[in-house]
Amino acid sequence: MKLVIVSDTHGRHRNLTLPQGDILIHCGDFLGGPLREQGIELLDFDTWIGDQRFKHKIVIAGNHDKVLGLSDHASTWRPKLTNCIYLQDESVKIGGMNFYGSPWTPDFFPDHWVFNQTRGTKQTRERWAQIPDNTDVLITHGPPAGILDTCPNIFAPHEPVHVGCEDLRTRISQLKNLRLHVFGHIHEAVGTHYENDVHSINAASLDGRYELRKPGYTAFEL
Repeated sequence: MKLVIVSDTHGRHRNLTLPQGDILIHCGDFLGGPLREQGIELLDFDTWIGDQRFKHKIVIAGNHDKVLGLSDHASTWRPKLTNCIYLQDESVKIGGMNFYGSPWTPDFFPDHWVFNQTRGTKQTRERWAQIPDNTDVLITHGPPAGILDTCPNIFAPHEPVHVGCEDLRTRISQLKNLRLHVFGHIHEAVGTHYENDVHSINAASLDGRYELRKPGYTAFEL
């Protein structure tokens, strides 16, 4: 089963040229404009992903995808994602594998994003506890602590910081079936990591300057 993984396209999805595969996964932040424009962007994204030649397409939201994270907009716009499997703290089984998707990330500067949660709280631990024990592929918007989660420190540019979620990493260590964890969010930390039989992929399609990487996707054989 060939997976093609992208993330953080921020409205630049039509600039991607994707290879063939079985499942296309988008790890969130597919919208890029201000709130008043995001509905139009979402419809365009849904049309684009419907044109991609994959048997299955899985999408989660990210902290920039405000129309999906604000309660007075979400009920209007979520149903309009008709050409993909949209997961928001939900699972889907494909080819005998259990996929689980969640958009939540720790509070991240600036503080006007959506799907943010406070680090180290009971609510955060309960959120990650919802990940089923039998999950084979985990899709989150952000990374776990210490894994492909380094970004520049705006207060001390020469001292990069780790911004991944500690509670997410703890939950991942409990998932005995987990084979693959894919995410984005931290554009500067794109890459792959293998630890404790789990492949981790930061698949951010744009770099820290919001310029499209080449090739802009990561392929993985599951």
